[in-house]
Amino acid sequence: MVDSVIFYGNIIPLDRDNHRQLAFDVADNRFGFAAGSHVVPAVFDEFVAAAPHLPIVFLPGVGAPVPVFLVGLRSGKNALVNEGRWQGNYIPAYLRRYPLMFGEIEGRDPITCIDQTYALPEGKEGERIFTDEGTERPVLTDRINLMNEFFLAAKRGEAAMATLVQLDLLRPVTIDAKFESGETLALHGILTVDAGRLNELSDEDFLRLRKEGLLQAIYAHISSLTAIDAIRKLS
Repeated sequence: MVDSVIFYGNIIPLDRDNHRQLAFDVADNRFGFAAGSHVVPAVFDEFVAAAPHLPIVFLPGVGAPVPVFLVGLRSGKNALVNEGRWQGNYIPAYLRRYPLMFGEIEGRDPITCIDQTYALPEGKEGERIFTDEGTERPVLTDRINLMNEFFLAAKRGEAAMATLVQLDLLRPVTIDAKFESGETLALHGILTVDAGRLNELSDEDFLRLRKEGLLQAIYAHISSLTAIDAIRKLS
C-alpha cells in the first residue's frame, strides 16, 4: 500500500510571515527526497504523457486502489534518482509540486500547505518564494498552480478509480525480474487493468468508459507496462 503523503514530514499551512525567507531548491539535483521509494503517486491526467517512459500500476489503498509510477523493482530504492538528479524523461507531478500540497479541512476551502521539514540544502542558494514585502514570487506561483492542477486531477482520479473497480477491470499480478548479476526477485501486490476483461465488456460498459474519458488513460496504462524492463535494467 502506498502512503498518500509519501516523502512529506509534518504538513503545516504556508504562511507568508513565517516563511518569508524560505527559498525553494530549483536545481536539477533536487529530487534526492524521492530516492528511498520504488513507487511515486500518479494521477490519471499524467498517464498519456508518462506512459512511454514510466510503468503505471495500481496498489491497494485505503478504500480503493491508487495509481502509482513504478520507479524501481527493489523495495525502498528509486532507480531513477542518482545523486538527486532524475534520470528519466518524465518527472511525476507529485515530485514537481514538492514541498507543497493542499490541506483539506472539513467545511473549508483547501489551503496551501508545506512540509515543515523542508529546508534548502546547505550550500545552495535556491529561489526565495516571497519578496521582502510578502508578495508571492513566480517560483511560488508556479508551484501553487502545479499543486492545484494535481489536486483537481487527483479528485477526478477518484471517480475514475471507482469505475475501474465497479467494472472489475483490475487483476493482481506478480512482476518477476532477473538482473544482470543473476539475482531474481518477485514484486507482489500490484494491480493492472486486465486487457482480456476490457475486451469482454458489454457495449454499454465500454461506452461508459468512453463517456467518462477513461479509454485513453487505460490504454496508456496498458502500454506503459512495457517500460518495466527499462526500470529493471536500472534497478
